[in-house]
Amino acid sequence: MRGTARRIARAAGVALLGALALAPGARGAPAERVSFETEDGFRLVADWTPGPASDAPLAILLHQFNADRRSWDPLVPVLAQGGFAVLALDQRGQGESKERTRPPGAAAFDVRALAQREGQPAVGPVARAGVKDVEAAVAFAKARGAATDRISLIGSSYGCTVALLASARVPGVRGLVLLSPGTQYFGVDVVPTAMRFRGPVAIYAAEDDAAAARSARALAGARGTPAEATVLPAGGHGVAMFAADPTLVPRVARTALEAVRR
Repeated sequence: MRGTARRIARAAGVALLGALALAPGARGAPAERVSFETEDGFRLVADWTPGPASDAPLAILLHQFNADRRSWDPLVPVLAQGGFAVLALDQRGQGESKERTRPPGAAAFDVRALAQREGQPAVGPVARAGVKDVEAAVAFAKARGAATDRISLIGSSYGCTVALLASARVPGVRGLVLLSPGTQYFGVDVVPTAMRFRGPVAIYAAEDDAAAARSARALAGARGTPAEATVLPAGGHGVAMFAADPTLVPRVARTALEAVRR
């Protein structure tokens, strides 16, 4: 039965990908490198892909720890072809988003360096503050005309933690897609937040990433509203699953789109 469900999902993903590839204007608008500030003084860098309509729903992409917005390159065009305006962030202290208000000559804020210097628990407060990154992203997208009452947050690993926390504070979040989430990444317990969120949540992990597979099942089992946890036989961690299963990209795009259409 499980194998049949997986084959059906795989076929649906292939069908969606094919439909998008054949759609008029399938290449979509090119991404634009943009920057904007958070309320606490971080200068964030992002790739902005406008939607095909002036009031397109918004997808915000949140990368995993020690990565950057380019890790979402396989997904961005598929989301755009599906009708989203897409904002792929470099989250605070990572990628190009290492600038903040600081005294002249002070070092840029680097989360990886922070973790190496002060240990993994020091990253927890940064993840919590990442909600401000999402708030700033929404404000930017609203100014560009996106429909910020219809938002899908898509996170990978560390980005799942930020997405879950943001879902409790950012109006307009309709759905979450989580790749390799953790229940306690960097000491941040996201289970209570997951249980309070009332929109659809799609969770993906791989069996060969045992900790993430356990967390995916725990989050799905703990939720107060229906959530789908899909655990692939193999695929690695976070966006690495895109290479392991090419149908995952259109499946994620379809799930994100279904959330904003509810």
